[in-house]
Amino acid sequence: MFMAELQRALDLNPNDPEILAEAGHYICFLGEYDRGIAYSRRAQELNPLHPGWYHFAFARLHFRQRRFEEALADVQRISMPRFFWARLLQAATLGQLDDPRAPRALSRMHETRPGKSAQEEIEKWNTSPEDTQLIMEGLRKAGYEA
Repeated sequence: MFMAELQRALDLNPNDPEILAEAGHYICFLGEYDRGIAYSRRAQELNPLHPGWYHFAFARLHFRQRRFEEALADVQRISMPRFFWARLLQAATLGQLDDPRAPRALSRMHETRPGKSAQEEIEKWNTSPEDTQLIMEGLRKAGYEA
């Protein structure tokens, strides 16, 4: 259903950077990083003054590739302090880097959505098992207790 609706939106608005960026964002959740990144890149080309959240797909890709320094830079570019996933990825990335800032980032994640389970959030978005495992590993290294 999602893919059919996405294709319809792209057919109607093939050069709309918002639709392209959203497509990239959600397609990366499905594990189709090549396709998701292509949409995100196109969105950035169409809107060079794009909002920070256009970097989300790149953060997910770099994290998956274990390019944690690049993932951290992407997360910082997102520039949405109340976006739970940005906080989650920041904490997981710092955890994977064994960075001493990881516990504080984890605390900020909890402040963003008190009582929210990271595991439930990850599962809600149908994140691939490989990505889920890597993210949860980083969160545990940051001090996360499920």
